[in-house]
Amino acid sequence: MSRLFIDPSKLADDLVVIAGEDHRYLTRVLRLKIGDAVVLFDGMGVEADATIARVGPRALELRVEARRPAPKAERPDVTLIQALTKGDKLDLVVQKATELGVARIIPVTSARSVPRLEAMRAIGRRTRWQKIARDAARQSGRVDVPEIEPVTALSTALTSSPNDAFRVLLWEGARQSSLRTVIPTERPKRVVIVTGPEGGFSEEEVEFARAAGFAVVGLGPRILRTETAALVTLAILGFALGDLG
Repeated sequence: MSRLFIDPSKLADDLVVIAGEDHRYLTRVLRLKIGDAVVLFDGMGVEADATIARVGPRALELRVEARRPAPKAERPDVTLIQALTKGDKLDLVVQKATELGVARIIPVTSARSVPRLEAMRAIGRRTRWQKIARDAARQSGRVDVPEIEPVTALSTALTSSPNDAFRVLLWEGARQSSLRTVIPTERPKRVVIVTGPEGGFSEEEVEFARAAGFAVVGLGPRILRTETAALVTLAILGFALGDLG
């Protein structure tokens, strides 16, 4: 069944007008026609069955047939704190982290992250990342959409993390402590994962994280790229805590 994210305010209407990129997606990519069914979701826990009532060259109309509360996912509330990266690597992280069930992503600046100019550009990419998250949620069958928070400082994100969460910071220098050794036996309600930039975290940042209550762990003998480390950790914890597999 075709799925489409809809702004919650539009989903309240019985007739929903779709234009722009979503119109192109339904008519040119999926090649849907009048009478075809579409499942709408607002990212806030509501789904609706709809039928295409009219198709025009620039817009189409969907008639909402029934609304229902979307089933809640049985998984921990996962936050990914991701240091800013070069180029469009964070696009991939946002897309795949959404597929893996993350609830929110906090892009952060750190001592070895991208230069200030790139960081300023990243602030303007938040809208793009939110769209990537919506598209990935639609593709993966999620009923909610992760929140992409504004770019902030690493120290702010660390100190703002909930104390009752299972919190880990990935560091290539943590040779004696692996992720496997700290995974809790009982599924926590909340999880916070911190991944560094291409150059890794500084020792001062690692010590700050430890003081803030984070377990500092490695992923094994190989040094993974920052985007790989984030996704591997999400997959490992998703399996270990019962959301995957």
